[in-house]
Amino acid sequence: MLLGLLSVDQNQLRSTISHHDLNEPKFYWITRNIEFTQWESANDSRALFLSAPPGHGVTEVCLHVMSLAKENSSQTKGSVLHFFCSSATESRPSTVLTHTLLHQIVCSANAGKADSIAAAFLNSLLGAHFRLHKQDFKEDDPLDTTMRKILNAPDNVLIEALAEAIKQAGFQELMIVVDGLWGDIAHWLVKYIMQATPKLKALLTSRQNIDGKIPDEMQFIEYDKERQGLHIRYFLAYILAN
Repeated sequence: MLLGLLSVDQNQLRSTISHHDLNEPKFYWITRNIEFTQWESANDSRALFLSAPPGHGVTEVCLHVMSLAKENSSQTKGSVLHFFCSSATESRPSTVLTHTLLHQIVCSANAGKADSIAAAFLNSLLGAHFRLHKQDFKEDDPLDTTMRKILNAPDNVLIEALAEAIKQAGFQELMIVVDGLWGDIAHWLVKYIMQATPKLKALLTSRQNIDGKIPDEMQFIEYDKERQGLHIRYFLAYILAN
């Protein structure tokens, strides 16, 4: 099944991102923000969403957090999944995102477990996708055509299937770092994956202006809102709504 995935090697991309000292002032809007320090030190499931235009350090912070988590994962018996959306060159980057994270999950498991993880992903994907789009599947389609149709399911269906794979993997602690998200992908990632593992720490970022719409179940930092005091109002609105 892995041969049919549109996954991208993230280790190769990581080598192109410059490492920085996060004590530099350019990163203070993140690293000295109370939302970041609370998220970083929390022992329960937490998701943090960063929003900023390009060039304001979110990619470098993601690289630092992900690298540190990987160093500590052998001691904590946790697992780390990561994706930089700039690496997705396909017309459906959400497909590449989901396939890449699944590839990382499968490759971290032993052979027997890998098969059950892949099966959980496909069963969830096929059940939902076939139910919604039965007319897309033809009896005389070649196997690779059918597989391609299954793997190119809608975004929310893909992410729900990814959550089933994570549940099957049996992670007790999971860190997910995804840089450069768009639309509702952040909401779906947190919604489904928080239900699939006992402890999730997620760091998600976006280059888009989200106009104060805080994704559900997330702490939130938007560049330049600290100066305006808007981040306080957004966070209070989030607390009251939940």
